[in-house]
Amino acid sequence: MVSEPKHTSPGAERMPWPAAILGAAGALPFLFLSIAPWVGFEPFGRPPVSVLALYALAILSFMGAIHWGLAMARSGGDLTWSYVASVLPALVGWFALAFLPMTVALRLIAVAFAVLLLYDLRTVRIGLAPRWYSALRLPLTAVVVGSLMLASVVA
Repeated sequence: MVSEPKHTSPGAERMPWPAAILGAAGALPFLFLSIAPWVGFEPFGRPPVSVLALYALAILSFMGAIHWGLAMARSGGDLTWSYVASVLPALVGWFALAFLPMTVALRLIAVAFAVLLLYDLRTVRIGLAPRWYSALRLPLTAVVVGSLMLASVVA
């Protein structure tokens, strides 16, 4: 019987295994959907770039919402930027998909993921997010940004 690793605090050194596994699983649609147009595959009869764009918007919104949760877990101090960082990614993604050509939208969403990564790294550095969060975000963001940029070429 395999026991689950124990983490006693949100600042634990080791990344929780569900975060690592689910984070990697969440990157797979980015990889799959960015390669699909290059091999002529249309999942469920839909253009893969459109499916990717919707998935990217959902994940970008999720990544921003992490900061809402971090802000709710704290008390005191000015939390304005935490709440801004929680909502802004969803607004940027929505604006991109609603009003911009798909090529530009995918690139803007890629930039939003990269900028959010910088903010996430800052939250880790100042102790607002667990130390392991950087190790999770860096490779996943590289996959996401690379996938979105690759897909933008064929959008």
